[in-house]
Amino acid sequence: MTIDKARHRRVLARWHRRFAVVVAIWLLALAASGIVINHAHDWGLDKKPLSALLQLRVYGIEKTAEDFCDRTPALGPDCTDAFAHLPLPAGEILLTENSIYLVDDGGQLLEKLAVSHFGLGSLQAVLGDDVQIFLRDSQKVVAIDLDLMDWADLSLEAAGALSNRNWQERGNSVDAITWERFFLDLHAARFLGPLAKVFTDLMAALILVLIASGIWLSRLKRNGNGNGNGNGNGPSR
Repeated sequence: MTIDKARHRRVLARWHRRFAVVVAIWLLALAASGIVINHAHDWGLDKKPLSALLQLRVYGIEKTAEDFCDRTPALGPDCTDAFAHLPLPAGEILLTENSIYLVDDGGQLLEKLAVSHFGLGSLQAVLGDDVQIFLRDSQKVVAIDLDLMDWADLSLEAAGALSNRNWQERGNSVDAITWERFFLDLHAARFLGPLAKVFTDLMAALILVLIASGIWLSRLKRNGNGNGNGNGNGPSR
């Protein structure tokens, strides 16, 4: 192997290693995030909200909705589904799409009721006053007394009279960014915005360059000598 060829081989090998480090870091992040995404449901990451700090720093979302998990830690992961709460004479209730949670003033769970118990399907909104609680699904409105014992369906006229009141609606609640969503965005490089596609193409191109440079280095080594010592003098004795 000539001096020029040896110099070219060293330069090519140096850049080959540099590209390999960049691609290896990217593949490591891709593999790690892929494993997390694959087990997100098993680990509860599809419901666990991202911390407020990360939502602000990564997504630019300033948290405005109440954190029901901070208010009622006894509910566990179910608190992430809560979209509304109403105070009661003793304690309060938290409401999710399918359940009503009665908690005391200290945030401890006292009772859990299914919304189907009141003849409702998927709960969409809740409204409260000093006398009653009104629950609404896609079909009807139900009025419940404050001790959650007696309830009755409202007529269309009575329900319509409440339409302009300040309902807490599930559709208007802020859906928290979950850890699953975070890892999906990381996996797809969505944090780069419009540059995500360019970045992915660049990584793919670097992999092709690594393959080509690896083949070329192998060829240079083989042409230099058969045993790879690079001096062209043949095997040592």
